[in-house]
Amino acid sequence: MHARGNYEERPDSDVLIKVLAAFRETALELGVLMIKLGQFLSSRVDLLPEQAIVLLSSMQDEVPPAPFDHVVSVIESELGKPVEEVFSMLERKCTAAASLGQVHKAVLASTGETVAVKIQRPGIEQLARMDLSTLKFVIWIITRFVDVNGIIDLMGVYHEFQRTIYEEIDYVREAANARRFKEMFKDDPMIYIPRVYDQYASRHLLVLEWIDGIKINDYTALNAAGINRLEVAKRTVCAYFYQFFEAGFFHADPHPGNIFVKKGSAGDRPIITFVDFGMVGSLTKHMKKFMKDVFLAYITRDARSLVHALSQLGFIDEGANLDSIERAISLMIERYHGMTLAEVSELDLLEMVQDVEYILYEQHIQIPAQFAFTGRAVSILAGISTGLAPEFNFIEVAVPYARKFLGLGLDVKGMEQTLRQLFNQLLEAGRALLKLPHSLEQIITKLESGQIEVKFTSNEQSGRRRLRRRRSGRDNGESSSV
Repeated sequence: MHARGNYEERPDSDVLIKVLAAFRETALELGVLMIKLGQFLSSRVDLLPEQAIVLLSSMQDEVPPAPFDHVVSVIESELGKPVEEVFSMLERKCTAAASLGQVHKAVLASTGETVAVKIQRPGIEQLARMDLSTLKFVIWIITRFVDVNGIIDLMGVYHEFQRTIYEEIDYVREAANARRFKEMFKDDPMIYIPRVYDQYASRHLLVLEWIDGIKINDYTALNAAGINRLEVAKRTVCAYFYQFFEAGFFHADPHPGNIFVKKGSAGDRPIITFVDFGMVGSLTKHMKKFMKDVFLAYITRDARSLVHALSQLGFIDEGANLDSIERAISLMIERYHGMTLAEVSELDLLEMVQDVEYILYEQHIQIPAQFAFTGRAVSILAGISTGLAPEFNFIEVAVPYARKFLGLGLDVKGMEQTLRQLFNQLLEAGRALLKLPHSLEQIITKLESGQIEVKFTSNEQSGRRRLRRRRSGRDNGESSSV
């Protein structure tokens, strides 16, 4: 309807919720990829309204574990030796079972070290291929009967989902991710990353250091251990902001089962441990450059530049209505611009997120996969930190990292980068001014030769009607023209 000019039309959310509720029940029965699809869609606030996101976010990744015989079979086939030669003890009962794999506690026969053994579910690659092929076929059917190209790139969403699944079931890749995180935090004694046992890492098997700790949302256990929950929130969120703004490489699945807390040597100073590195996100230099442009455009209240930067980052499709998006962003800038840190801190973070989600959903803006991961991680972190310590100020902690990212700190290097950016913007403005006389001359020439036609209409809607008549060859000459 929007593509046809009817901008007052709104989706029927009630029907959508009923469909997604049915999908949720079916996905939990089928397991494997359908659960992952629900979780993937729950991060796409550009595709679904708030009620749908809440419904899908409740999907859990817990499924019945695979038989112990399968665990033994994978270990022996991957390592080429009997399981007794590798592990002196291997618990039959798994400690965690997810849709793609499960974890067992074990002891290495060679060293006596306690480890976590991660095993893929039976036939997971074949099941993934089958489910992905089915999903692709369904999308093919939809696109043959319904014209959705102007609304959503369904095949693009499919390819993003496909990529994340194949990355998550490749344990060699996960091992590399874990090693990279360990290197990133090697100088931070308050963040711990488990060791990877490289000799026991393959595509279907992964052995890591066993982590004894308290789940980050086990508030009773944290209190009993005398751990400062506010400090846990600060350290966890700071670790993520370091990943986002400085490293450009982040743990994209920070749900409570993947973050553990241990008591540090200095009393209540906690040590935060991350596990499960199958789902990660990264921000390239190109992405960081235009992210800075987004921030700077917001600071200078330049909605047009902000829209341009979002386009460069892949948020805005070529066929989107840029004027409409620019107006919506201008309204949001006016609402939040100029607030002091104290005023921003008093805002309801959930309300701010909902404002952003409204623009994403209503204005036909799409979210590239990496930014969907970032948004999902931030929303989960906001919930975790609020649960740990209601007095925790998420925005106040983020500001120093954002300032450093933008080069707005007091260091010489940051000032130099900021000045260079401003100088580049002045150069761009100068180039535009130099081109302006020539552009005006071209416009005047076209006006004189009759190549440009200007229409005067009483209102925007009647203009749309006349435009449609003109396209259909039924313009009866009602429009005034110059």
